[in-house]
Amino acid sequence: MIQPVIDSSGIIHIFKGKQTEPIKLVIGEILTAEIMDIFPTGNVQIKINDRILVAQPQRELPLNKGDTVYLKVEKPLSDGTIPLRILSTSELETTQQPFSNREISEKILKLIEVIFTDKTTQSLNESSYLNQIKEILNFPLEQLPHSEKSSLLKKLAQTLLSQEVTTDSLKELINLLENKSLFKEKVTLLNSLLVSRDEIAEKLQKVLLNTGVSFEAKLRSFISAPERIQNIQEDLKVVLNQILREAKEKGIYEVADKVENILRHIDGYQVLSKTFQSFFTFLPLLWKDIEGGNFAFKSLKKQGKEYYSVFINLKIKQDFLSFVVTMINRSFFISFSGKPEFVDIIKSYEEDLKERFYKQGLILSGINYVTIIEELLKQWGIEEGLVSVVI
Repeated sequence: MIQPVIDSSGIIHIFKGKQTEPIKLVIGEILTAEIMDIFPTGNVQIKINDRILVAQPQRELPLNKGDTVYLKVEKPLSDGTIPLRILSTSELETTQQPFSNREISEKILKLIEVIFTDKTTQSLNESSYLNQIKEILNFPLEQLPHSEKSSLLKKLAQTLLSQEVTTDSLKELINLLENKSLFKEKVTLLNSLLVSRDEIAEKLQKVLLNTGVSFEAKLRSFISAPERIQNIQEDLKVVLNQILREAKEKGIYEVADKVENILRHIDGYQVLSKTFQSFFTFLPLLWKDIEGGNFAFKSLKKQGKEYYSVFINLKIKQDFLSFVVTMINRSFFISFSGKPEFVDIIKSYEEDLKERFYKQGLILSGINYVTIIEELLKQWGIEEGLVSVVI
């Protein structure tokens, strides 16, 4: 028996069964509810704030298990019934209160944490996940203040450092496909998206642009110039979706799960790219001892000068080396951060690094070392960043 109690502030307390902690609803608030089940009686089991309720629709509704709906809490009726009114999309836009900058940041951080967790341990189903992606991408992310983005970036850095590495997942998928002797053409394409130490200079730019993050931009480019279809066919997102479709058709769910995991990573990098008005992706490197990494690029104009800045984070065994390379009017500045052993090795090769720049006709104007990654992120900065990726 559910007995609602309304306190003086208008909060409805629902005591369900033997549970001592009530479900709390606020009159007038808008809730996100997930449809958990639809019973033969027509009653609908819904999940709100991680609590389960059973609702009785007053009319037939086009609902399916797994759907997400928005409900407005109305004032309880005299018989104790609590009306929950389903809002249309247009009604939601006019009634929903805008999220604060802090709430938007928290939603982004929570989503990224979910995305970069192994899919088998994720709590979101596909419908809820896609709804969260859509919701976040509809936020005016470019209007987030610098201070909020700085705080968010620090938290995101720790998440990306501690969670699953995209390059590892990609290599695991390739091994899985090779062991099963499946998708031979696709394996060749996937291998072409991994860069070895010997070919980095020639291949890295092309490969980075094929990591799936720029797919929508390439698609728009293709619509205006259909002859550039090769740019789309070689894109990681296209290849993965083709493998996913075939794997599901053949019932090879081990492959399908691995592919979906990588596709979620790509979604995460796209969210980060929009949030910081930059280009975020993973580093598809096959170097000895380097297990993977993340890459972020941006360009901007400031005080009449053109800035091009790259933030790179490499996972080396169980440790990390991070560095920022910034070009200002053709002069380069590099800052490193990592465990003391890594920094000492770099310092011992500092003259070699300067010599390599010199031989390429480039000016290395400064090398700096910082002890904590937060200082490095501050140097990379996020003010006035503009997406600047040529497809």
